Amino acid sequence: MSALSPPQQDGLRGKHVLAAMVAFFAVIIVADATMIYKALTTFGGVDNANAYRDGLAYNDRIERAKRQSSLGWGDTVTLSDDASRLRVSIRAADGKPLAGLRIDATLGRPATVRADMALRLAETAPGVYEAPVTTPLAGGTWIADVRVIADGGDPAIPVYETRRRLWVAP
Repeated sequence: MSALSPPQQDGLRGKHVLAAMVAFFAVIIVADATMIYKALTTFGGVDNANAYRDGLAYNDRIERAKRQSSLGWGDTVTLSDDASRLRVSIRAADGKPLAGLRIDATLGRPATVRADMALRLAETAPGVYEAPVTTPLAGGTWIADVRVIADGGDPAIPVYETRRRLWVAP
C-alpha cells in the first residue's frame, strides 16, 4: 500500500453513537409515557371524597368506638362455601345471639371501589343474618364492612361496625 491510500472507515462512527442515544431516549420516553397513562387511567387517587369532613369528625368516631367496645359484642363474618351468600352472626357480651337487628354491609375489593356491592342482611336464625351476593365473586381477597343500625337510627352512625377480610378460592 502506498502512503496516500485513504484510511479504513470500519468501526464506531458518530452516526452510530447518535443512533444509539436516540434509541435509548426513545425507549425511556415510551416507557415513561406508558406508565403515566396507566397511572392516570387506573386509580384516580381519591380514596375518600370527604376526607376533610371525616377528619373534623374524628373525635366522634373515637367516641363511637369506645361505646362499641363497652357493648362487648362479638361477630363472625363469613361467605357461604360457594361465595353466593354473606353471613354475619352477632352475639352479646354473654355469648347470646342478638336478634332483631338491622344490618347493612358493603362487600368489595380492598384496593378499588369498582366491585363494591351494598347488601341488606335479613335474619335467618336468632343472631344470624344473611344476604345473597348480587354478582359472582372472583377469586381473591374481599372486604366486608358490616354496620348494625339502631331501630330508627341514622345509617351514618351505626351502633356496631366491623370490617373483615374474606378469601374466595380461585
